[in-house]
Amino acid sequence: MNAAIGLYEAEFLIPGARTLKDKRRVLRSIRDKCARKMNVAIAEVDFQDRAGRSHMAVVTIAAERSVAEKRLRDVEEIFESHPELNILGRQFQWL
Repeated sequence: MNAAIGLYEAEFLIPGARTLKDKRRVLRSIRDKCARKMNVAIAEVDFQDRAGRSHMAVVTIAAERSVAEKRLRDVEEIFESHPELNILGRQFQWL
């Protein structure tokens, strides 16, 4: 069995988020958009208690690496196009 598991992590600032409620609104918007468009799991994995900062992890599994890679690149595009985010760093891993 040759399954491809991809992990994309991004750390970013949310300058307009003054409260955790503001931050959750932005993150919910991103999660909902990713869920509608792709088959991925997404979670905040660090900075849960800081209003203006987040570290998100996105994982997907597919029969072929090219499919998993396309999904994660699409997620990256969603993050990059979101006007309320300033991306500080990102990385891809393949398992």
